[in-house]
Amino acid sequence: MRQKNLTAALILAVASVIVSATPALAAYGAIAWDRGSGRQGWSWDQSTAQKAAELALSACGASGCKVIIHTATSQCAALAATANGKFIGASARKTQEAARLAALTDCQKGKAGDCVVKVSRCNK
Repeated sequence: MRQKNLTAALILAVASVIVSATPALAAYGAIAWDRGSGRQGWSWDQSTAQKAAELALSACGASGCKVIIHTATSQCAALAATANGKFIGASARKTQEAARLAALTDCQKGKAGDCVVKVSRCNK
């Protein structure tokens, strides 16, 4: 009986170490943009920053696409652009509204035409 109790205690101890050593789920995002074509792409809630960047670049779909915004867990980002997409503003902030407003303000600094928010979202 004593051996069973020790075995059970050992199993519980190992299980608690495994659970506490497991990292919390992270959520990463990225926004990519191509200056030449105006194309954009984004991704949210990915398990790694690299995966988020890869998906944003793939969604952008042009050879000149570059990641312009990286986001982490619970962070928000936005992209605003002119109609042709060749002038943009982008921002990462704590709230979706703050990111949206900052991206619009950044885009409007260029005086290249009316800016519209293309994407505004937060990671989990």
